[in-house]
Amino acid sequence: MKPLILTLRRNDHGRIDVSPLTPDKLHGMNRDAVAAIRLQCGRRRVRVDTLFEITGRGARRVEIRRSTDQLFRIGFRMRSGTLEVRGHAGDNLGERMEGGEIRVRGDAGEWVGASMGGGLIDVSGCVGHRIGAALPGQLTGMKDGLILIAGDAGDRAGERMRAGTIVVLGNSGPWLAHRMAAGTIIVMGRSGAHAGIGMKRGTILMGRKPLLPPVGFRAAGTLKMEFLRLLFKQLGGTRTSMAMFRGFGPEAIRLAGDLTAGGKGEILILLNARAGAAT
Repeated sequence: MKPLILTLRRNDHGRIDVSPLTPDKLHGMNRDAVAAIRLQCGRRRVRVDTLFEITGRGARRVEIRRSTDQLFRIGFRMRSGTLEVRGHAGDNLGERMEGGEIRVRGDAGEWVGASMGGGLIDVSGCVGHRIGAALPGQLTGMKDGLILIAGDAGDRAGERMRAGTIVVLGNSGPWLAHRMAAGTIIVMGRSGAHAGIGMKRGTILMGRKPLLPPVGFRAAGTLKMEFLRLLFKQLGGTRTSMAMFRGFGPEAIRLAGDLTAGGKGEILILLNARAGAAT
């Protein structure tokens, strides 16, 4: 079945909240019903057909074309289906997402996968701060699911994360996994300062040795951790961009912490991943 295609017209309305336009919310609606949906644009509410050209009808798959960073809350609370964004995405991509798949063929803003509970987010470019983090006023960040970032990520990736997996093939900013409760974060490039501060449990995998030793962590030796083989095999089969993981082995330098917070988490610095790491 052909997808439902929403092609952005010239945008004179500023930021547009597109949270109603997910496959599960649009399923069963005809084109006229989709056209009549009103989206919040600042203080105004504007019909979808004023903002987008609408073609196709298969709401299990939705494509947003000519997308810009003015479109925010793409995939909000999405539970099923496939949502493809051709262009850039604004803030709060996949916020509180529960299932399905979001693919972005460009960059995305801040709060990607914030408080996410399931599903897959795949961004081919770079993202802003606080991916997989807790939303303001909440104590829990990402609770399940998988976030794949082909480029760089900003500050505080995985802050207060409780479960799930984040993969960043590029570099990450400071405060990686701040107050992380559980889950897995992989950064193949450089990691900023203060990685793992306040970390309770969970695993950070680094493709490159950090420039500064993480505060609150102690060395626990060089280990061969067989669970990494399974993890890399699984990741290597998700996307072509992740295929490099298939060649990685289980050897890593292990750091335990954050001991200053009574944490039992770990930072694993991979010994055979330099060829795949960002420069």
